[in-house]
Amino acid sequence: MSPSVPPLGQGQPISRLSAAPSMRVSSPSAFRGSEKVVPSEIAAPPAGSTPSPGAPTVQDLRVPPGGPSPRLAGDPLSVLVGSPISLRLIPAPALGPPSPLVIWRRGPTVLAAGTLGSAAAPPGLAQGYRARLSFDQVSGTLELESAEPADSGRYTAEVIHAGRERELQEVTVRVYEPVPQLAVAPADPVLEEGASELRLRCVGAGPGQGRLSWSRGGRPLEAPSGDGEGPARLRIEGVDLVIARLKRTDQANYTCRIQSPFGASEATAAVTVLYGPDPPVITVSSDRDASPARYVSVGSNVTLRCAAASRPPAELSWSLADPREAAVPAGPRLLLPGVGPAHAGAYACLAANPRTGLRRRGLLNLTVAGGVPGASVQWSGLPPDVPASPELSSTLVSVPVRPQLSGVTFTCLGRHLAAARSCSITLKAPQEVLLRLETGASGPEAPAVALEATGCPPPARLAWAREGRPLAPGGGGRLKLSPDGHRLLFGNFSLEHDVGNYSVLCSGPLGAAGDRITLIGPSVSSWRLQPADGAAVLTWDVERGCVVSGFEVQARTEKPEPGATGLTGGAWTSLLLLGPGERSAVVLLPSQPPGPWRLRVLPTLGGQPGTPSSSRSYRAGPVLGPGAIAGIVLGSLLGSALLAALLVLLGCCACRLWGSRKKKPLISPPASSTPEKTRSVTSVGALHPSPQGFATEPSPSWACPVVAPSQAASASPKGVPRTVRSATQV
Repeated sequence: MSPSVPPLGQGQPISRLSAAPSMRVSSPSAFRGSEKVVPSEIAAPPAGSTPSPGAPTVQDLRVPPGGPSPRLAGDPLSVLVGSPISLRLIPAPALGPPSPLVIWRRGPTVLAAGTLGSAAAPPGLAQGYRARLSFDQVSGTLELESAEPADSGRYTAEVIHAGRERELQEVTVRVYEPVPQLAVAPADPVLEEGASELRLRCVGAGPGQGRLSWSRGGRPLEAPSGDGEGPARLRIEGVDLVIARLKRTDQANYTCRIQSPFGASEATAAVTVLYGPDPPVITVSSDRDASPARYVSVGSNVTLRCAAASRPPAELSWSLADPREAAVPAGPRLLLPGVGPAHAGAYACLAANPRTGLRRRGLLNLTVAGGVPGASVQWSGLPPDVPASPELSSTLVSVPVRPQLSGVTFTCLGRHLAAARSCSITLKAPQEVLLRLETGASGPEAPAVALEATGCPPPARLAWAREGRPLAPGGGGRLKLSPDGHRLLFGNFSLEHDVGNYSVLCSGPLGAAGDRITLIGPSVSSWRLQPADGAAVLTWDVERGCVVSGFEVQARTEKPEPGATGLTGGAWTSLLLLGPGERSAVVLLPSQPPGPWRLRVLPTLGGQPGTPSSSRSYRAGPVLGPGAIAGIVLGSLLGSALLAALLVLLGCCACRLWGSRKKKPLISPPASSTPEKTRSVTSVGALHPSPQGFATEPSPSWACPVVAPSQAASASPKGVPRTVRSATQV
């Protein structure tokens, strides 16, 4: 027979076949019946159960009565070598009459065939299995003693009933050898990177023991793996694992494992791959510099570190690039404290692998920034007739002086390993020279006075003059110059000798400029007096060259008391003493006497009074200003106008009410009204505003006349008739 059934997977469940291919069997010549595959269900051992060695292995082939769709076994029947195998039909076929015929096969080989029943002829057994094979003619059970690896295969039971369809059942039997003790050879091999091949053999593994698998680092190796550089580098050949063209990443623990329903066994070998050293890499660090790979500063502490990938770790040592220099101490670090220009140069790191015998060398060029090399300087913006310096490091350039250079900017660009910087200089002639007066009281009789000139930066120089004549300060006189010549100091200023015109001239290579000032005695140029919340606010100004060391705010009463002295007696009394920089003051005057008061500002220089300001009158208490008075007048006029309008309105209303009582209302039919009168008539049902702005409500019994532009006579206030236009509201 030639069944066309998909092979059962190893340890994988079989799906139900709803339309399984037909299996045609050549039945015995004595049987005359139809040929049809009859369904059956094979009862496999419970999932996860492990048969015990030596115990009979029984497989029940359940035959559902009358069922037309067969079921194949879920899991193969696992049998240990030497254990018996028993295949039964459940339920047992009916014994007839006529008795059924049962045929057992393993693949195409017929193992046993016989008719069921006690009186039936002995069954036929295969020639090579008679010593181990037996057939029960009552139940149709097939028993095979002492299972051997060759007994693995697919077993088929065919039950033939006369006049009925044939029944076919199948089961797969796998016979396993006992799980052996395994080992990997060679054990813990050590190779160098680039070796052509490593073959690991799983010693003890053989056919029939179970499923053989390999893993690396706990991860299974299922299929050959390649790296894109030719054939697969890792492949499984029988019980061998082959690794071609070894790499450093191939170092790992490799495990071979055999798994069967009766147990598992595994063995591991550690593979070591030697490599390197790779070219050493030198890195530099500094405690001062952000980019030590470019340069390090003089005096900084520098550390060189060397790293080279290697297995086993490489032995590292240092030396200068100059072969005449002796090697420095070995190790991955080289410390250079307080580096100087002598430390600049090339450094070498030597890496050696004692197992592979390879040696590699790495170089680093250390640059120490500290004058060597120097910075380069380049100028831009120079006039066309000024040739550029042939040396980039020139920091000095000569430019001919001419007035046209005022306002021109020159730029220098400096480049160095540490940084790049630029500077600019703008040539300017003196333009805004200003003299400023400074006054301070150094004593009651010796005020400190000074003139300061600004806007004359060096290299320009200052020349002072008085009344057009040059001044030569110093020599023990009262006039002195500051060391930079910008301040003219008056040792003991005198109104008799030191007032007058002073000038200064600032001269430079590109031009000159100056300023002048006239010094005068202490005086007030203008001042104002304003009352505010029961106090007097004074503000004043002085001339630019006014020499003053302080101000006094003075007051006196305009109504002196007879026999009184001081403030109430009419004498000027100082109320406030202010410094030379003050220009305003707030004075609170006493309520008694009530005033009015006279106020003024007195400038002083040292202990000498200056020219006082004019005096102004001040009265304590609220005082109406011009704005308040104007507001009161306008408010009075507006109130009078409103009162007059109200009186006129009341008079008009009284006249209208009196007229409505004297006359009956006139009713004009709409048909007889003229167009002019028609336009003057309005609806009765709405409120109508009066000329005075009030709303009037119509009455159902009488009509109120409304004043309108119509020709009618009315009395004027003077008795003169006035023509008005009247209309009647209906």
